[in-house]
Amino acid sequence: MKTIKNLLSIFVIITALTFVSCTDEPLEPSLLNQGPDNSELLPVVTTATVTNTVSTNAISGGTITSNGGSEITAKGVVYGIDHNPTLSDLKTIDGLGNGNFTSTLNNLLPATVYYIRAYATNSNGTSYGNEVVITTAAASNLPVLTTTVITNNIYPRATTGGEVTANGSTPVSARGVVWSTTASPTVPSTKKTIDGSGLGVFTSTITNLNVAPGTTVYLRAYATNAYGTAYGNEITFTAALDLADYTPALMTAKIDGVQYDIMKPYLYDQTGIDVKVLNNNAPVGAPRYLEIEGVTNDNLNALTKISLYIPNNHWAVGTYPLTEMTNLTSSTLSQAQVDLPNVAGSPVATITAGSFTITEFNITTRRIKGTFVISYTTNLNPGVTYEITAGTINYGLDAGYIN
Repeated sequence: MKTIKNLLSIFVIITALTFVSCTDEPLEPSLLNQGPDNSELLPVVTTATVTNTVSTNAISGGTITSNGGSEITAKGVVYGIDHNPTLSDLKTIDGLGNGNFTSTLNNLLPATVYYIRAYATNSNGTSYGNEVVITTAAASNLPVLTTTVITNNIYPRATTGGEVTANGSTPVSARGVVWSTTASPTVPSTKKTIDGSGLGVFTSTITNLNVAPGTTVYLRAYATNAYGTAYGNEITFTAALDLADYTPALMTAKIDGVQYDIMKPYLYDQTGIDVKVLNNNAPVGAPRYLEIEGVTNDNLNALTKISLYIPNNHWAVGTYPLTEMTNLTSSTLSQAQVDLPNVAGSPVATITAGSFTITEFNITTRRIKGTFVISYTTNLNPGVTYEITAGTINYGLDAGYIN
């Protein structure tokens, strides 16, 4: 009996110590503030009926009827091939605020069941609308096409294209190529061309890849009809290195016996433009002209300016006659103009003879180099011929030409 009493006494003491010990320990933070859930603080959203379901696209959306007391910071739809998609699945992002919104689902798989829910997010979390189920149309409704190999891969440009061999169920309304630095590029995208519509072969000229030189580029032709967008085979290539020569523009010339070695375009230090392309918006087939300009200084009243206008049929190594500039819309001749200092009598020069030799026209280094000579008379001394000799140019084919 004494032993049992002793055991009971020990039990009471241990129990008391245990309660004291537990009272002194801090509570697990996760157990604090366990009130009711915050569902009343979340947005209330419903999922819209899906429309325009085709092979690769669909239109959905939703309606936010309550923001839960906090501003809506994101909304859209989530979708996937499993029930109850969440933000970790595919999603659209369709702005802020309450009310109705429309969501466009792109690049869906043909003949596939998708589960869709609208979502809305505020500072307390994200809530989802009711689930909507769709089945996309068959792939046989889509166009059939192939991708053309890359040519003219000269930084930052490239030429490619494709061939649409079948419309699918409806005519092709848009076609081109799309590229990325990751595999399987898709539209919509900022890195794409738009090259007409319909069946047949098309050429895509990429004027600016907008990727770093030496980057691996993934590219596919695409064609869109009423059922969605189909893609050609994917090709990969390495964006060309930037081999452009960025030496500042420089013209030299001996004008009436005086040598000028640092001529450049007017106000070049401010504009940085080596050449201009004139008549660039003319119809296809009309000539374009490179304007190559050099001035002896930037003082308008004291400068001598030499301007060369080279039509695109002369954009190659060779020697071409120079005539007085009179026609920059249809002439296929190289032309020139000499502006003289604004001194007494306001002299006006008229070119009587001249020639321009292009020694280098290189779109890889983006340079045009050459030499020229010009003879001219003035209205002040009609019987006197003046000479510009030893003329040289070394100019960049910059954005005006490249684009």
